Amino acid sequence: MLRKSSLLALVVLVASTAAAQATAHDDHDDDHHHEHLHFSHPLVTESPSPDTKLRVDYLWARSGAGIDRTIDHSVRVEGEYGFSSALSLAVTVPYVWRSDALANVHGFDDTELSLKAASLRWGEQGVLVGGGLSAGLPTGNDARGIGSSRAIGLEPFVDVGVMRGKLQLVGFAQYGTTVRNPVGVDAERELTFNGSALYPLGRLAELLVEYETSRVNEAGSAVTSRLVAPGIKVYPFANRQLMAGISVPVGVPTDAASARGVLVSAFYHF
Repeated sequence: MLRKSSLLALVVLVASTAAAQATAHDDHDDDHHHEHLHFSHPLVTESPSPDTKLRVDYLWARSGAGIDRTIDHSVRVEGEYGFSSALSLAVTVPYVWRSDALANVHGFDDTELSLKAASLRWGEQGVLVGGGLSAGLPTGNDARGIGSSRAIGLEPFVDVGVMRGKLQLVGFAQYGTTVRNPVGVDAERELTFNGSALYPLGRLAELLVEYETSRVNEAGSAVTSRLVAPGIKVYPFANRQLMAGISVPVGVPTDAASARGVLVSAFYHF
């Protein structure tokens, strides 16, 4: 059943890719004049630019206090293929080690497929507008509390990137929900806004400040969380295809129960 649902989601996304490519073709004449408008990838926030890349993340995250404290160590591997400067498809596979007062568990989290489109119609003004759809496949484990072995997550999103000189500003808005939930389990709904400000320090480094706010509605209750994440990216080689970065997400307001984390990322752009 899991393989069938995963295959179905993949077929839907591939079909959507073909349709989006046909639509994006109409904008090609406008886009190819502005292909230089490419956004450097933030660390916490997604990039609005379709890319072809490999990315590996290590994330240490802590939340809660006392007996409610949870600590996660996660490794995520992402592969993204850009069909053109206007369209890409990404696959992200995460593995999580989780410890709390009751148990230590580990396993695969939900695998994410993400179709992303962008238009450079306003490229001369330094603006990139886009959107897409992410699907969370049930490769997790409900019993362990890591992802789901049944529910499928759907998350449409819209995004905008703005360049003003060397400054790069990125914003994302996402609405997530779940379908095919276990019997007796309500659908989870989440509204998230992400933002990133990036400024290069010469050719070797970039400084970032990122922000995220999300509101989750589940089982009749709503929880709002916010975080700020300062970070830095470095380019060890002249060709800039290989890059690495570190970010420190901190929940706000800060107290003993606030979420804290350290994200270390490595990218290779083809």
